[in-house]
Amino acid sequence: MKQGAAWRVGTGFSDQQDPGVALSQALEQALSRTGPPELTVVLVTEGYDPERVLSSALGILGPRPLVGAWVPGIILDFRVYRRGVGVLTIGGEGVQAVTHLEPQILDEAFAQGERLAQALAGQDSAPGGTILLFPDGCCPNICELLRGMYDRLGPDYAYLGGGSGDNLRPDPAFQFTESGVARGAVAAALLLGPVFEVALDHGWDPAGEPVIVTRAEGRRVFELDGLPAFERYADLVRDCTRVGFPARGMRHPLGLPAAGGRFILRDPVRVEEDGSLVFVTEVPENSIATVMKADAESLIVAARGAVRRAVEAVVAPRLLLVFDCVSRQSLLGPDAEREMQAMAGVTPPRVPVFGMLTFGEISSLTGTPLFYCKTVVAAAG
Repeated sequence: MKQGAAWRVGTGFSDQQDPGVALSQALEQALSRTGPPELTVVLVTEGYDPERVLSSALGILGPRPLVGAWVPGIILDFRVYRRGVGVLTIGGEGVQAVTHLEPQILDEAFAQGERLAQALAGQDSAPGGTILLFPDGCCPNICELLRGMYDRLGPDYAYLGGGSGDNLRPDPAFQFTESGVARGAVAAALLLGPVFEVALDHGWDPAGEPVIVTRAEGRRVFELDGLPAFERYADLVRDCTRVGFPARGMRHPLGLPAAGGRFILRDPVRVEEDGSLVFVTEVPENSIATVMKADAESLIVAARGAVRRAVEAVVAPRLLLVFDCVSRQSLLGPDAEREMQAMAGVTPPRVPVFGMLTFGEISSLTGTPLFYCKTVVAAAG
């Protein structure tokens, strides 16, 4: 498959109560700009049956490539919709797409990542393109899945996406392609034609002395500096108790040093009876970590900077994709609208903006695909 530049973008949204009607209205808006698409991205919020949404989409599009997920919020032109159906269509000369729905992410996530990579790009004679990924953000093995994909595909592909979820509920969320709907899975698409420039930032800074993760397994940390993890964490974070821990932990993630002086954030979500901490995703044993801090201004400045760098790297961008962690919205509270306005202020007029609130963000900006937390990932194409 060959790369091409003459591609078109359409977006649409509807909050009609009936899932089929909402999809039809949103898709009609998008198709008016693209004609028959090569790839359709569909995002739905709670209150919309994904089976009915998909059925309606297939009735209009037929078996064309489609990928989507159930998300806590849809971003369209820097407005956040907590209820509705959002659609992105991409078409035109030189655009091609392949999708795959990998079933529930389990302990063999590395092998599943390899299978996913093979399904998307195994028959591609010209490596390259962007892989859009929508995993269940509550699955513990997303990092392992990404490593499996990269092991099979190598550095020739860009990776981009966000974790799906249902407003912090513990039940697995829905993911889907034109082949069907699954829960606790990953929906993915390989997109050829459009080329994206990516930037990301989070606005968090170190708040104290570093610690060493002396004992960990997957996303469960048993010891920090040789002490029970919660005991050491509570030494560093004031007024931290087991009661109400998730809210306190959300404000003080751990930061793991990364290339370029950056930090990758990891959210602690609960304390176990043995004093261990469970995080959103894996924390490597023997890594160095630092408790982090942020405020509304630093979060907003970071979001604006990520979008500005992405759009400035492209001459006449045709599309901006935004993946914004849902926890940032919770932390910002009434300032969440300011974050959207700040990003809008550095985006050229009339550029379509499409995205989602996420449970973790995916980018290969550093060369390999990584799973981020509390971050804004912006991709301009």
